[in-house]
Amino acid sequence: MRRKLGIISTVLFLVSLVAYITMLSGNDAFLFAGVFISLLGVVFAMFSNKGPYRNIGLIGNGLIILVVIIIPFIVTTFFWNTP
Repeated sequence: MRRKLGIISTVLFLVSLVAYITMLSGNDAFLFAGVFISLLGVVFAMFSNKGPYRNIGLIGNGLIILVVIIIPFIVTTFFWNTP
């Protein structure tokens, strides 16, 4: 069961990557779906067995969360704070 969680996490990474690319193409409706799927992928990867699928799930989903949530939060909070 834990091995399948790693595979599911990798598949969720690919789905969230497609959603993020679709969002960059101009359809903003996929932003929330991509972030939610990526968060699920990180949670599944944390509970999976050690191996390549876990690493792909953690790194890939973590990078999507970093680019979509953390970097914009830091930029808008600390650097883009003047009117």
